[in-house]
Amino acid sequence: MACIGLGIITSIITAGCAYNKKEVIQVPCTVPDTVTYTARIEPIVRNNCYGCHSAGSNIAGFTFDSYAALKLYAQSGQLYGAISHASGYRPMPDGGTKLDDCTIAIIKKWIDTGTPEK
Repeated sequence: MACIGLGIITSIITAGCAYNKKEVIQVPCTVPDTVTYTARIEPIVRNNCYGCHSAGSNIAGFTFDSYAALKLYAQSGQLYGAISHASGYRPMPDGGTKLDDCTIAIIKKWIDTGTPEK
């Protein structure tokens, strides 16, 4: 009888463990109310775009290492089209992984609010 009891306890423990999986919970993207070039956009561009789009490298023919240069590209629709991988635009970063949705949303907010510098 002890063996049967042990088997039942083992089954209960095993069954309980089968459903004890951790769920992956994604933190929702929080886009700040105010997005400025200086505080939010320049760090994103420095980390993701300067390799090809800075005066030091200028591999791509467009430099984004100044507010004025990026503002023109953003206001023309080209920046958002490229980073969102929209049809008709060359997907950016070129040859790299698409920016995450939260980063794209922050850039879109900056564009939609008039591309403020500070």
